[in-house]
Amino acid sequence: MPRRLQRLSWWIALILAHAAAAGEQKPIELSAVPDAILAVTREKLPDTRLVSANTETEVNGEYLYEIQGLLPDGRKVEFDIYPDQRIQEIEIEFTRDMVPGAVLKAIERKLPGFEPEFIEASHSRSLKVVRYEFVGKLGDNELDIDVSADGRNIEVADQ
Repeated sequence: MPRRLQRLSWWIALILAHAAAAGEQKPIELSAVPDAILAVTREKLPDTRLVSANTETEVNGEYLYEIQGLLPDGRKVEFDIYPDQRIQEIEIEFTRDMVPGAVLKAIERKLPGFEPEFIEASHSRSLKVVRYEFVGKLGDNELDIDVSADGRNIEVADQ
């Protein structure tokens, strides 16, 4: 499978997994996203090409817009924004070389042999990385792991 297609498959799988865990999602046209919400995406990452959107009602009843896009280098980004323009998080696809060495070493210590196939960094409103999500394999097992930005906290989400 070509690498780009493989990355797209992982992106779709992550969105579906996120949807199942988070709450009820409803696809919407980008034209249905309020201008104020779109302005937040332009303010934070102005070179992003927006490609799709949905709304999500989370388990706790909170409502937000999820806007998916592509950075100029082809990496995927998702903005999760509340109707009052507060950013819940910004998720950006990362390559292995973008992840700090301390984070990779912490994963190797806890899960020797883990091979990431998809990496996503979750950013705060200030675009500071707050955590990483890795999807990959450990032997024959597919794992989804969440790692704090400093690598000190590693949680295996799926086994």
